[in-house]
Amino acid sequence: MVATAWCLLLAAAVGWTAIALGALWLRFRVPKLGADAGIASAGATPVSVVVAARDEAAAVEAAIESLLKQEYPDLTVVAVDDRSRDATGSILDRLTARDPRLAVIHIRDLPAGWLGKNHAHHVGAAAARGEWILFTDGDVLFAPDTLARCVAYAEANGVDHLVAFPHFIAPHRLERAFVASFGLFVSMRFQPWGLRRAGSRAFIGIGAFNLVRRSAYASIGGHARLPLEVLDDAKLGMILRRSGFRQAAVDSEGRVRVRWNAGFRATVAGLLKNSYAAIEWQPALAVAAALAFAVQLLAPLAGLAAAAGGLRGLAAYSVAVATLLHVGAVRRVAGGNGLEGLAWPVAGAALLAVSLAGPLLATLRGGIDWRGTRYRLADLRRGCVRESEWPASRAPGW
Repeated sequence: MVATAWCLLLAAAVGWTAIALGALWLRFRVPKLGADAGIASAGATPVSVVVAARDEAAAVEAAIESLLKQEYPDLTVVAVDDRSRDATGSILDRLTARDPRLAVIHIRDLPAGWLGKNHAHHVGAAAARGEWILFTDGDVLFAPDTLARCVAYAEANGVDHLVAFPHFIAPHRLERAFVASFGLFVSMRFQPWGLRRAGSRAFIGIGAFNLVRRSAYASIGGHARLPLEVLDDAKLGMILRRSGFRQAAVDSEGRVRVRWNAGFRATVAGLLKNSYAAIEWQPALAVAAALAFAVQLLAPLAGLAAAAGGLRGLAAYSVAVATLLHVGAVRRVAGGNGLEGLAWPVAGAALLAVSLAGPLLATLRGGIDWRGTRYRLADLRRGCVRESEWPASRAPGW
């Protein structure tokens, strides 16, 4: 029993140490978008922004207006209304009348074999004319200098795919704690610190800001390569990097902002469709991931409460590291004062519940419901772009 406790607590301590090292790398080594004041002089290269929107009436006007206010001379925006049941389409049409740089495409029916968002991006990309294409969502807000700085950074560093980490708008304390906890664990999943190293298996992609060189996007076949991939943003990044294209990430420093979902409960519920997709619909891996996650979260708390001596000291180390990590993550990711990070056991428990409930619900229902559309589990498994089928990146370091 004691040997088992030592093994569990050591595993948790190693895990939290690895997350801490990754967080430190992200904090001090990821380039800051505002670090170079001269970077905002870009704008000669044509850029098209493709915005996928479904039932975004509450947010889409502000999002599109923030794009049209970009300090970037050669800019066009293609907004794709993906079968919206609210006023999204009419809002976009009204905005088109104000600014000729905005084009709107209305999708009435979803073709078989496609996810709605993936199809919207596919259609929007076909209509885009820029040498760079920014894929984003209909609820993301941009500071006026965002595109200029990002394009300038990408071109100066020979990057083909650039991700800008967004700031999450999270008005509620528990929502901020959950978003911060999610961000920490996601960083371990994609390991962005490996992007600078040639031959690593690291990759990244974020739905709020995927800026891709058009020639690279066309070379891999675009979204036609992942029509049924739920994690289309991340898997687009995976295919790009492992096809030999340079990939980088920058800290937007709040220039890219998004409200993930309206509140803690909605944010947790919104992850249910992604949790099984993140492990590529594999039941055995779902069980293994949930067990590992449980050890990471629960073993230190249990050890702190019930263990003694060295075991309790090891548990205290993990709890202290986890607390400091979440306090810092809340400040950087969601703009809180940091005290929300003290709620990390609650946020972690919610993430653990999602990691269990997502695969279970998808299996029981035979699929997932996403924005009013049911997708069959068998189709999602068949359309999954599996990491194991792609060799390590051929992209050079940068």
